[in-house]
Amino acid sequence: MDIGGSSDQVYSDKSSRRTWSKFEEDALLNILEDVLVKGGNRCDNGTVRPGTWKEIEKALNVLIPSSGIRASPHIENKYRMLKKQYSIVFDMLNTSGFSWNDVKKCVQVDSDEAWLTYTQNIKDAKGWRNKPFPMYERLANIFGKDRATGKGAEAPADMVENMNI
Repeated sequence: MDIGGSSDQVYSDKSSRRTWSKFEEDALLNILEDVLVKGGNRCDNGTVRPGTWKEIEKALNVLIPSSGIRASPHIENKYRMLKKQYSIVFDMLNTSGFSWNDVKKCVQVDSDEAWLTYTQNIKDAKGWRNKPFPMYERLANIFGKDRATGKGAEAPADMVENMNI
């Protein structure tokens, strides 16, 4: 489907086997920003409130009535895929030697050695070096910049001991 014109790029989401046009993807991001960020339809633990996926489906189908996009599996799978991509880039950017190139909208790394070391440990990162990811900032707004990284985590016994101090 080519909603946005003949120059519209198409992105395939392998997990849902649906092909998303650039126009559909942008529309989804706009709705996610409205419903999740501005609308507050996210629980304290980061999960989406019940009924929100159907609300997103309705809003998307108002904008693109003939798309056939459904909450399940299309929107939920696309959301999971975007969150995974965002998480990969977020984790790289929170690693020493990695930075964001705001002009090219991609992750840069200081050295080939740092890249090889990182990708040996984090297999999902392969292919992300210098790969444009223009929606990163929008996804940071949707998923939140302070994602749990495990840094500063304490065992329950340590927490109790630190509270007593």
